[in-house]
Amino acid sequence: MKERISRLIKVFSVENYRYYFSGQVLSLTGTWIQSTALGWLVYRITGSPKMLGFMGFVNMIPPLIFSYPAGVLADKTNIKKGLYVTQSLAMFLALILGVITVTHKIKIEYIFIIGFTLGIVGSFDMPFRQSFVIQIVPKHFLHNAIALNSMMFNISRILGPAIAGFIIKYAGNEGWCFIINSFSYLFIIIALYFISPFSAVKEESDMKTSFLKGIEYIRKTKHIKYPISFMFLLSFVIMPVITLLPVYVKKINGDAQTLGLLISSIGVGAVISGFEMASKKNPKNYISMVSYFSILYGLAILTLFFVKNIFLSLIILFVAGVGTSRQAIGLNTVIQTLVRDDMRGRVISIYSLSFMGLAPVGNMVWGYTADKMGISNTFVLCGLWVLISNLWFYLKMKEVKKIKIQESREFEIL
Repeated sequence: MKERISRLIKVFSVENYRYYFSGQVLSLTGTWIQSTALGWLVYRITGSPKMLGFMGFVNMIPPLIFSYPAGVLADKTNIKKGLYVTQSLAMFLALILGVITVTHKIKIEYIFIIGFTLGIVGSFDMPFRQSFVIQIVPKHFLHNAIALNSMMFNISRILGPAIAGFIIKYAGNEGWCFIINSFSYLFIIIALYFISPFSAVKEESDMKTSFLKGIEYIRKTKHIKYPISFMFLLSFVIMPVITLLPVYVKKINGDAQTLGLLISSIGVGAVISGFEMASKKNPKNYISMVSYFSILYGLAILTLFFVKNIFLSLIILFVAGVGTSRQAIGLNTVIQTLVRDDMRGRVISIYSLSFMGLAPVGNMVWGYTADKMGISNTFVLCGLWVLISNLWFYLKMKEVKKIKIQESREFEIL
């Protein structure tokens, strides 16, 4: 344990990363406050699982269009300046959403318009942030930093939904959640000011050539292609499950505070899991780890069919958080460790796209399924999807590992 804590301390000894971590965890907490409140607001206004699914669809369509061009741009531009732009735009949009909600001028069409615009901003922000990490920490700390990033995301997922539930219950208006999120962006903007990135390899080709070279690299590189493909398959379930939680909360007679606690419980499981990953010295056998914890996540979601008690739901979603955290950290670490530096922005943009990839379709499909078959049956189908997808991934990567492990010690991560 002492060695693991020492390893974490060494990562935080990197001044750039200290600034980045502190700014991001506060900003992401605001993002989760907004996300939780937004789902509750849409379901309160419409009372429709299908509209919740449609909201998720609208928010996630932009990454399908813009993520890869954003990755090409990340390989060519000053990422720090790009992050200033994306964070400032997101702050402005959250403020608009907050003001029109607090003043009771909110309409469902406004939510969709702002959500779509935020999706465009997020399409550029994600590959910028992922590529930025390699510019602010030494490479031998990269897998620790990736795991800490996951912890950061999930610490905010613990705090944000719980805070949102409290605000909605006692302030009586979701708009205050959006205003708080708007101000939270100031923390990462200030942190960026103090960060001095290392120099990075930049692509010299024109945009069209860079675009095509990135696609070809991913297509031919199996140890990159299969993890990304698996994330695409998982995206059909992971975000839609969270989107549909308000429906489940109503089924078990909960309120906005219950929703916040359920989402937070996913975050608690993910943080505990992420701590263990962040303190590892030498990452090895990540493919087996990803596969085992994918099974855990799939079974947890499937088990919700039998659970109608709030306390038991918290435990099940805690387990799901452990599983999904290991999935994301493992896949991201494999990709970030083995990708060529000059291709990093494009590959990370496709990975970011895969994280959202089938989520828009998933939101529509599972929202419709929940409306017709009920939320419990929907969760059974989601769990089965994860288990079948995991079997495909494990068999494909097992073949890749046999070949690659003989080529370089770097591939021991597989």
